[in-house]
Amino acid sequence: MNAVLHQARKFCESVLEHAERYSLAVSVVAVDKGGHLIALYRTDRAIFASSEAARRKAVAASAMAMPTSAMVDMFRNDPLVTTALSASGDMLVVPGGFPLIVDGNCVGGYGIAGGHYSEDEMLGGRALAALAGREYEPA
Repeated sequence: MNAVLHQARKFCESVLEHAERYSLAVSVVAVDKGGHLIALYRTDRAIFASSEAARRKAVAASAMAMPTSAMVDMFRNDPLVTTALSASGDMLVVPGGFPLIVDGNCVGGYGIAGGHYSEDEMLGGRALAALAGREYEPA
């Protein structure tokens, strides 16, 4: 199994473990650098639309090589940019998207959707911390 797929699976499984702990119904998606789906996991109660929202967050994080929450902060005073990025149909600039980093390079993205965007962001942060072997520290 290649490193990207291996890391994507570990992240997605960690998100689902944390979602279960917090009783959240979510979908989590991993995409490659081109935005192509490489993994899709969901809890039993996740709504249909959460899969697509998660994919679009993952694409945004991959395209910009940064968390979608950082994009929201960066463009807070320029909502036109956020609107333009989200209007493309492929990107959703809402917290819950994270770059997929392997060997220091952005090779794709993760997206989580289904909860409030703050819950999606928390699940991703907890999963990234768990994979790095460190404690989760909320932003």
